[in-house]
Amino acid sequence: MNFSENTKQIQNKGKSFTVMLLEAEQPSCLVLFAAGRGGSPVRHLSLLRHLARKGCTIVAPYFDMLPSSTPTKEELNGRIEQLEIVLNLYSHVHQTFIGIGHSIGATLLLTLAGGKAITFTGHHIGSNSIWKFERLVLLAPSVDFFLHPGAIETVDTQIYLRNGSKDTVTPPSKALLLKETFEKQGQIEFLLDDEAGHFSYMDVLPPQIEDCQPDRSAFLSGLAEDISRFVIS
Repeated sequence: MNFSENTKQIQNKGKSFTVMLLEAEQPSCLVLFAAGRGGSPVRHLSLLRHLARKGCTIVAPYFDMLPSSTPTKEELNGRIEQLEIVLNLYSHVHQTFIGIGHSIGATLLLTLAGGKAITFTGHHIGSNSIWKFERLVLLAPSVDFFLHPGAIETVDTQIYLRNGSKDTVTPPSKALLLKETFEKQGQIEFLLDDEAGHFSYMDVLPPQIEDCQPDRSAFLSGLAEDISRFVIS
């Protein structure tokens, strides 16, 4: 299916930010993509283009890079605000909207879906609204924000959770805790990737990062196929 690809500047409260927009000719759904700490959706472009060819319209805000691996409440709420602005602009056009995120981006989407996230310093983050995502794809999410009682009880959506067995940033042990909690609610599909690390889900690796995935091309191709199956099913 054909699609157009461009960027747009979004204005809000005297500030602006950039959004990558991949518009399918006859979209079946809207996909909101949230990047991880580095903030650039370009690092996941092959996945986003694959979904656009399958008939999904993609909106993906660019974020400023988080200076620390332990972001502040203000930094996270700033990203949440951008995601909500994008949802307000585009979700009313599409009856079905789906969230896909990597690392802290996945964490923020889970927060928008009703998860009660708490930072390492004990501050609550998130929106006063709960967005009704049809499905969520969580790639190597930062789980520590949700390890308190009742953190995800109000999340009511289908979940696709993936983590690398060699991930040292968001360890698989934490992903398994999230999986077990969601299984009690009967709404999760989980895959542990044997040879993958935290950055294996990115087309373009961050500087100085070497991926432990032995065949990145085949892995990323399979990842895109699996995610599109879940999104479009």
